[in-house]
Amino acid sequence: MKQFKGDRLYVKLGASQVRRRLKGLGYGVRKVESAGRRRAAIIHTATGQHLRELVALFQDVIERPDNAPASDAINIEPSQDMPIGN
Repeated sequence: MKQFKGDRLYVKLGASQVRRRLKGLGYGVRKVESAGRRRAAIIHTATGQHLRELVALFQDVIERPDNAPASDAINIEPSQDMPIGN
């Protein structure tokens, strides 16, 4: 199977539900694939504002890594090499 380039964002929703939330928006999403029962992986190339909007869209269902505290779930602060779109 082809490996898509981009970062992965795991959410606690089925792939079809994720596609419904994303319908008509884009945000640099390359592919949505199933990652198990009621779990999906969003493969995206979003940066800057689009990344913040993508994370905000799935804020209620984002999976956190097991060893990360709830406040550090996803670091979406722009770095110096990350372009910020307007």
